[in-house]
Amino acid sequence: MIKKILFWLENSRLFTVPMSIFSWLVIFTYALNHGGNKFYGVLALIGICLGQLAANLFDDYVDYKALLKKGTLDKQTESKCRYITDGRATLNQVLLVVAIYCLIASSIGFYLFLQTGFPVIIFAVLGGIFVLTYAKWSSWGLGEFAVGVVFGPILFGGVYWVMTQNLNTEVFLLSAIVVMFTIGLLYTNAMLDFDGDIASDKNTLCTQFGTKDKAVAGFGIIYGIGYALLIYNVFSGYFPQTYLLPLCTIPLVIDLINSITLYNKDKNSVPPKKFWHIPFENWDEITKQGIGNFRFRMYQARNIQMYFSVLMCISIILGANLY
Repeated sequence: MIKKILFWLENSRLFTVPMSIFSWLVIFTYALNHGGNKFYGVLALIGICLGQLAANLFDDYVDYKALLKKGTLDKQTESKCRYITDGRATLNQVLLVVAIYCLIASSIGFYLFLQTGFPVIIFAVLGGIFVLTYAKWSSWGLGEFAVGVVFGPILFGGVYWVMTQNLNTEVFLLSAIVVMFTIGLLYTNAMLDFDGDIASDKNTLCTQFGTKDKAVAGFGIIYGIGYALLIYNVFSGYFPQTYLLPLCTIPLVIDLINSITLYNKDKNSVPPKKFWHIPFENWDEITKQGIGNFRFRMYQARNIQMYFSVLMCISIILGANLY
């Protein structure tokens, strides 16, 4: 049973869950400084993570059916839908696991509704709509927009509400900053799938640039907006100057861009792992599977989002203590 659970967690791309956890950690920290309820905040996190796992798995389901119909499945990255193509899981099993994720997440949402009020339903319904229709948004080239809405105002507003039964402007300003680093992770994934997406006529923000070399500019735009919003809101007086601490992650973004540029030249390339790249969990097993070239860049983007979020939490704590 445990092996089966681990199997589905791996296929649901459990390694991406930190993008939910660390986004949540920012608003959780902010809400605690405003008297928020810890227990409700943790329950919200569980529901959020289950929703993300459901979206990841359902995206595989939709992609597999579409690629199979077009006959271009073999042009995807090696890790794409491998557990389905090699017969370890069926499409019906994928749907069943998605349903289980959604059922548990919905139960948590209903409990929080009973405890904190009707706005929970609004946030939960909006989140559910975007999660289950993510594949469609992605096919329109709007996957980053959908992720921005879910991991930005919906996640931040929903968590802050269940913890404080209140909302304020700063919550949504904070969400707009942090979510750009979550979008950066999604964009990295799309960049790594660029050739396969072109071959299967899949429309993403990356493919709209036309070529992989041009699409690299998207990293500068996405992360640049995040840093620009942070600086603007600090110097506009919305946040204390301690909030500038996450600017320390800029060198990591440059490192990611260089890594992606190398990947575009040689898809089999795997840069040397440095101390600032950690954590790289299960790295030995990943390299044995031959997907280190893909996972290395995903870990880089994920870790940037993690580091930025942690530094933002430190900034919030310092700001509350100093002002």
